[in-house]
Amino acid sequence: MSALRFESTFDQIYNTDLVYAPNCWQLCGDAHCCNFTRYKSAMSILGKSHLQELPMLPGEFEFLSARGWIKRFAGVQHRVIKFPLTLGVMRLEFLVGHSQSCACEHDTRTTVCRLYPLLPIYDLLGRVTGVDMSFGIFEEIEAIDQTPRACKLDQIPFSELGKFLTISNAIAQNPTQLFYVMAYQIAKIHAAEQLRRAKQGAKPGTSTLRIFEGLYALGRLMDGSLMRVRLDALSDEFARRYGEGFAVA
Repeated sequence: MSALRFESTFDQIYNTDLVYAPNCWQLCGDAHCCNFTRYKSAMSILGKSHLQELPMLPGEFEFLSARGWIKRFAGVQHRVIKFPLTLGVMRLEFLVGHSQSCACEHDTRTTVCRLYPLLPIYDLLGRVTGVDMSFGIFEEIEAIDQTPRACKLDQIPFSELGKFLTISNAIAQNPTQLFYVMAYQIAKIHAAEQLRRAKQGAKPGTSTLRIFEGLYALGRLMDGSLMRVRLDALSDEFARRYGEGFAVA
């Protein structure tokens, strides 16, 4: 992936210091978003390691490397998972670390760290139509169990709204990056559906976290065939809308 292809996008994102609340990591008591420790501690396998997986937008790793900033992350590895679609192969990229604290520094934190725990919802044209307050699978588990949110941030302060929209609009400038954000939300919703079905078939009182860990360990959290149908449909919509301006990867 060429870093130059997305350079203007990341220049805007990394120059935007979106902070929903000063020292927000203190609101949850344990920098929840860095390790999700309170949830992982309830799991027998995933709870044994301090594993951080920061999903990245296409071109983000190359951007950080070109700037020399990847060296400022604490012992992370670049992980790539390939997911084939009819129109091409998606490259799902992560920075993987094992630090017990935050893997990054404030001014070079990744896009996902800047936006968490709120994610923009887009339409096909890249217009922001709403805000997803269930950023990841742990927020979906909270919703399933109807438990209080670990992350106490649930709104965008008016003073930070412009910054949130700056980052959101920067992502939407490139159809490929827009596609990846929308694909991520499809995958998250799909995983939550799998969890709900498994929860209904489990013994009463079974922890959703334990169900999640079991499905994750067995590779059953994502139904590859159904996921491909949904993502193929999305990529087809993008191809019709953007033509040669869109590529899966």
